[in-house]
Amino acid sequence: MILYTSEYEEIKAIEALMLEKFRSEPFHNLKLLYGSKIKVDLPGGTCSDKTLSFLSAAKKSGFDASLHSGSIGGKEIHRLAKIDLSNRRFFADVGNGWPSLRLYPAYEAISFECFGMRFRTEISGSVLSVYHLKQGKEALQLEIDVRDQPEDKIKADIEARFNSGIIYPFSSSIRLSQIIEDDFLFLRGERLEIYSNDERKIIEGINDLNFHQIVKKHFGYDVFSRF
Repeated sequence: MILYTSEYEEIKAIEALMLEKFRSEPFHNLKLLYGSKIKVDLPGGTCSDKTLSFLSAAKKSGFDASLHSGSIGGKEIHRLAKIDLSNRRFFADVGNGWPSLRLYPAYEAISFECFGMRFRTEISGSVLSVYHLKQGKEALQLEIDVRDQPEDKIKADIEARFNSGIIYPFSSSIRLSQIIEDDFLFLRGERLEIYSNDERKIIEGINDLNFHQIVKKHFGYDVFSRF
C-alpha cells in the first residue's frame, strides 16, 4: 500500500484510478439486454458493476471508500462511491455513462472540461448537484445527498436492481461507452457518438445487423463470438 503525504496526492491517485477504470471498463447494458448471448468475460457493466469494481481497487489501495446512491430525475437509482479523505468527503462517479473523471467534493463546487464537454457542481445544504454540458446544452445530471447512507441497503438495492420494477434510462435500448485512446465513445440506440477535445463525430444507422461489427471495430469487443 502506498503512503501519501498529502490530500492532493491522494486525490490525484484516486482520479488516476478513475481514469483507468473509464479506459478499461466500459459502461454498458449489454448483459441486461442480451443475457447469455454476451461473453461472460465482458468487463464493466452498469453503474453498480463499475462502482463495485472501483471500490474494490480503491480499498486495496487503502482508501476509505464505500457505496453511495444518487438521484436521477428524482429517483434514487444511481450508484457511486463515497470517499473520505482527511475528514473531507468526496464522490467518485465512475459508474456514469459519461466521462466524469474528477472527484466531486462535498464541501465546494467545482467545474472541469474533457472531451469537449463540461461537468460542474452546485451545493445547496446537503445536496450536491452535478450539471453536464455538451453541444452547448446543459442539463442536471445527478443529485447526491452527501450525508451518510446505509451501505447494506444499497447492496440490497443492487441485488434487486433488475427485478424490482425500476425503469432505468437504459432499460430499453443499447448503451455502451468508454474512453478509447484519445476519444470518448458513446453508443446509444441507433447512433455512435465520438467525442474529442476538438470535435464530435456521429455514426448513424446502427441496428441488429451491423451492431456486432460496429462494436468490434470501434470498441474492440467481439461480444457475440461464442455463438
